[in-house]
Amino acid sequence: MLSVELRKKLDGISKCSIKGQHKVKNLFKILTNNLELWDWAHQEIASNKGATTRGVDDVTVDGYSDERAVALMELLKQGKYQPQPVRRTYIPKANGKQRPLGIPNDHDKLVQSACKILLEAIYEPVFHEHSYGFRPKRGCHDALMTINRTWRGTKWFIEFDIKGYFDNINYKKLMDILSEKIDDDRFLALIRKMLKAGYMENFFYNKTWSGTPQGGVISPILANIYLDKLDRYVEGVCSRNTRGKFKKPTQEYKQKATKLRNLKNKIQRRDERKGLEDEAYRIQRKELLEEYKEIQRDIMATRPTDDFDQSFRKLHYCRYADDFVLGYIGSKAEAEGIMAEIKTFLEDELLLEASEEKTKIESHKVGIQFLGYELRTDCNEYFKKKVVDGAVIYRRYGGNIVKLWVSWDKLKNYCNNRNYGNWTEVTSTHRSYLVNLSDAEILSTYNAELRGIFQYYKLAYDYSRWLWRLFYIADYSCRKTLAAKHKSTVYQISRRNVKRTSNGDKRLSVRIDRNDKEIQLVKPKDVDRNYRFGKSVETYDSISQFFTGRNDLTKRRKLEICEACGTKTPYVEEHHIRALKDIRKSAKWWEKQMIARNRKTLVLCVSCHDQIHSGTLPDLRKMA
Repeated sequence: MLSVELRKKLDGISKCSIKGQHKVKNLFKILTNNLELWDWAHQEIASNKGATTRGVDDVTVDGYSDERAVALMELLKQGKYQPQPVRRTYIPKANGKQRPLGIPNDHDKLVQSACKILLEAIYEPVFHEHSYGFRPKRGCHDALMTINRTWRGTKWFIEFDIKGYFDNINYKKLMDILSEKIDDDRFLALIRKMLKAGYMENFFYNKTWSGTPQGGVISPILANIYLDKLDRYVEGVCSRNTRGKFKKPTQEYKQKATKLRNLKNKIQRRDERKGLEDEAYRIQRKELLEEYKEIQRDIMATRPTDDFDQSFRKLHYCRYADDFVLGYIGSKAEAEGIMAEIKTFLEDELLLEASEEKTKIESHKVGIQFLGYELRTDCNEYFKKKVVDGAVIYRRYGGNIVKLWVSWDKLKNYCNNRNYGNWTEVTSTHRSYLVNLSDAEILSTYNAELRGIFQYYKLAYDYSRWLWRLFYIADYSCRKTLAAKHKSTVYQISRRNVKRTSNGDKRLSVRIDRNDKEIQLVKPKDVDRNYRFGKSVETYDSISQFFTGRNDLTKRRKLEICEACGTKTPYVEEHHIRALKDIRKSAKWWEKQMIARNRKTLVLCVSCHDQIHSGTLPDLRKMA
């Protein structure tokens, strides 16, 4: 648990940043005198998938102890700490190009994580509300649902993409932005060292003159700090291009609505005076109702508002990392002027360049792609029948709502990349590289992949149409893979493994070894598609609760008891593995212990840790 003193310091940093009257001070002092801050920083990176990935040397999270953090703190105090160059590697992008990643060693990850905590305390409370990328308790779904619920009536989408954003951040400009809120030369010098550490590629050292390496722990928060200037500027652009509360109704619609309202009042007044006993009046009333319905049908075919109303304009904004979009209600010429204005700001003030290929304006009917979804309107208006006080009312909806649609290309690529089969022809293939796994592991592989894509596209308007299609292809692919493993046929696999559940649903399922427990193939309907709107941004008032919920590993290390031999010693280290599946088939007792506890870590004394890596650790429980 964080000490009361450290909590007060972090709270004071946040309050100072929110008020903005003074700059934040003493960050370097807090960084080098609070071991619990480093415990939190270690906890943040220890659970990541890349925690055991090497940088330019062999230092990883494996072997971490409090002594490592204390040594880094001492190096920082003495001014002897020097970040190592990151290891440059590449991963494929969706467009076929390569994305460069910079992987630091664990010492640098730890220092960056500690600095990131302090930077979040400063900037998270004051970041723009429409910034969603790389922020606590915010994600893609929050950005998409904000667009879906608030961008009503959007006519033009303005889509921006910054060319090579992470590689082109200007160091001097970034340090100037940081110095606006931070008055601590040693802390700023440390950030500058991280930025200029360089990278190693093909055993050659390369200097860095701009940018933050993708893969660095501190890079996302620095990227958001840099683009917060853009958020504030676009906020001003939005206010200047927003006027009026509602569009004016068209003259034709007003006339028909008035005529309909008068006819309704006429029928009601006559009903009150004459009632329905008079036969002549009943016939006359029937004629009036027919006229009323005719006007209703006519009014439903009439545009209710003036699309060219000059007194109404609205501009919306949403950013996720370096991708940001605007939705504009107005003319295309005005939208082009807004795009040119923001481009100029990017080039002149932030020294960034918008990608000509991906920066464009599209009609609401054509739409754009944002965060893997297609954003566009339905182009069809619907009318919902409702009876109010005995009168039939038709409510218009659907035509002006920006809806979220599944991206056909994304699903097609997802299906092809995982070798499920042919997306267009809806045919399946077996995955030969999975046949050496157990039945449970094969089904679990499909489940992990399908559950992820189902969860991501759960907000889509056409979810059922396309995700069920993907499921049918994957389901038959899984059956073919099991058939290839057992040298059988799909028919025989289906007879043996497709079982009816308690609610009458048929599912492909396999038994886990000799236990009665079974794994069933996940279906699109298993996903809870409800979205809980209004998640709050992480604040530092609840920092202790946030920390204590994730410090199991830290608690185990602080006990100073070796989990292999049971020795009480002040010198303990953490043993990390990349994934539990890497030791799934092993017979070593300590690996079985990790599987039983479902943990990727062990806290060991130095001797036991050395013996694990040399493969000579005996079963100390039997020797006792």
